Amino acid sequence: MRILFFQGFVSPDMEHEASDAIGYGITSAEAIVAGLSARGIDVVRVQPRSPPSFDQERRRLSWILDGYKALLDLDLQAFDLIFIFHSLHQFPAEVRRILFDLQVSVPLIGYSHGSHWDPTDTFRFIHYPDMEVVDLANLLSLDRVLLPSEFARGVILEHVAAWQPEAARKLEAKLAVVGLPIDTHRLDRCRMGEGFERPTLVFNHSLIPSKQPELFAEVAARALERHEVNVVVTRHVEDEALEGLFRELQARFPERLIMGNTYPIDTYFRTLWKADLQVSMATHEHLGIATLEAMYTHNCCLLPNRCSYPEITGGYEDILYSSTVELEEKLDYYVENRSAREEAAATLHERSLRYTPEEVVPRLMAVFSELADE
Repeated sequence: MRILFFQGFVSPDMEHEASDAIGYGITSAEAIVAGLSARGIDVVRVQPRSPPSFDQERRRLSWILDGYKALLDLDLQAFDLIFIFHSLHQFPAEVRRILFDLQVSVPLIGYSHGSHWDPTDTFRFIHYPDMEVVDLANLLSLDRVLLPSEFARGVILEHVAAWQPEAARKLEAKLAVVGLPIDTHRLDRCRMGEGFERPTLVFNHSLIPSKQPELFAEVAARALERHEVNVVVTRHVEDEALEGLFRELQARFPERLIMGNTYPIDTYFRTLWKADLQVSMATHEHLGIATLEAMYTHNCCLLPNRCSYPEITGGYEDILYSSTVELEEKLDYYVENRSAREEAAATLHERSLRYTPEEVVPRLMAVFSELADE
């Protein structure tokens, strides 16, 4: 089988507000390509020719446009499948139009990593308002829509059906929940063995409203006051008000609040291996790659009992919380009880193994086989 693969836009050397550009768009995509290649799939990457630019958004848009153009230089009939990693980058509807106009019949699949049809996906509503119908048209243009979780499937179908039941029925037939792989091979290479000098709490999420970084800053302040712990924030802070919060906190705890300013991937993975606890307060999460990476690296993760978190943890109630008060109670307990913390971390590590390339890639290949049969 020969697959044409559209990787999403990535920015490994420069901060970007979208987590996929600096994180899973690199690591998960590489894990998929490596896993498919190891199973005998010939994966050919679309190679846009984009000039460098210091303007990040112009560079990204040029890359997307050149991706469409690159299709015109290829013999598309030579491929069994076209695979779009991120349907918000290359629009499936536009790729489908190219296939129609060139009279090429090739199955088209792609991931939806978020959706306008999830009301909690504030990133899309802030940056791409009033594009719900475009989002749905893109999903319906795919032969299979790959989803990272059952939660994502349920929330998208619920809200599409409330608007247009017939569209929901058409979409439901196309949905395939396959998960998304964490790059365990790269994670394992970054395991160093040593930890921090004191218990360390990591916040490894993008600093956008749906991840509630301001609330984390409050929780972190109280944890630093009550316990001899480190707090690591892995991402760069763009927002001035939020930067002020962390700057004040760093002035109070200069040795123990560590601002990563968006670590390079290998440094980030090494930091996860050294840390002990991870916290999320996200109100939107279709999967939670950052949390799965923390789970895999034996962190005790404290997570809100919503979104995809019960799914990826197998409903592990000991680490799920329903209020900030409950979060702080659990945080106090696990900071003070090392054996309980390590036991929870071991359980979460085992549950993260459902998202290794060895587990996810066969699910992708099952979708390929199903399309081939059709």
